[in-house]
Amino acid sequence: MIGYITTQEQAQAANAAIAEAQTSRGMPVFWLAGSIPIQSGEHAGMHFIPCDDSLLATPLIGNPPQTPVDFPEFQTIIATLGGLEARINLDPETIKLSEQ
Repeated sequence: MIGYITTQEQAQAANAAIAEAQTSRGMPVFWLAGSIPIQSGEHAGMHFIPCDDSLLATPLIGNPPQTPVDFPEFQTIIATLGGLEARINLDPETIKLSEQ
């Protein structure tokens, strides 16, 4: 899984900025990257924000459709996470949710 390792607070701030990019255009929030708590491994206690190339190419709105990369705010949000080069490939086993 490709994305960012970050704190819960930074993950919330990034998702809030994504939401703001939508609502500032008079749209409802229809897409967020989200974040997943990391349960084990060297990053346990941190959060993972999925951000692989297919997610960045997801058609969202418009005709032709815009992707997350097409929003002007994209560069700022990605920069706060360390840039595209800061993404890592995380073993999915480390984010398994506990069974209830």
